[in-house]
Amino acid sequence: MKNSYQKTKIWLWKAILIALILLLAFIIISLIIYYYISNYSKEFIYSETDSIPSNKAGLVLGTSPVTTTGSLNLFFINRMTATKELLDAKKIDYAIVSGDNRTVAYNEPKYMRNYLLKLNVDENAIVPDYAGRRTLDSVLRSNKVFNQDEITIISQKFHNERAVFIARKNGINAIAYNAEYPFEKFTDNIYVNIKTFLREILARDLAVYDVLTNKKPAILGSQIKIENEKIEGMRRLILED
Repeated sequence: MKNSYQKTKIWLWKAILIALILLLAFIIISLIIYYYISNYSKEFIYSETDSIPSNKAGLVLGTSPVTTTGSLNLFFINRMTATKELLDAKKIDYAIVSGDNRTVAYNEPKYMRNYLLKLNVDENAIVPDYAGRRTLDSVLRSNKVFNQDEITIISQKFHNERAVFIARKNGINAIAYNAEYPFEKFTDNIYVNIKTFLREILARDLAVYDVLTNKKPAILGSQIKIENEKIEGMRRLILED
């Protein structure tokens, strides 16, 4: 009996040791990936409208307009503000607002469009993409559906770095414009900053996996041309007030 207990104890400690080694390896690899993507993308990321090159279209990456507590989501507001800045500076002509709309009750492109209209953005400059369920989907659909080989991605810096990595690894000539990060100081909102960092680590691991496995968007559909004077096919999209 004692012998059996000792063997079980040794086996348990070995299992714990193996689990700890695997966890440590995962953390190290994830951190390498995290900083590799930051370094890969840094030359394509801009924070000033004066220095960023012009493109026909910007790709605004979606997020909820409110937090889980019901307050305004500053990540959302700052992305819309950054989009307005690029449009006003003539650095983009159109904004593809791409986000999740897999249920009737949740419609990120609609929220983004409505907020941009409140900022006095021309309605004809807003192109909704209702199938941007993930960053990968939004980025690849900007090329496969909206025919853009060159695109200006708009989000916060941490998100832009990943999106540019995904785009360029898929042959899209992407640059990005940084919307303001709401909590620049770590102590401004410790919970959000830790959550954002940990989530981004996992998201970058997935981004590398997606690139290596040549992952495609969940939904593609027919192409929509963005013209200089009008958007062909725009009126067949569902535009809700």
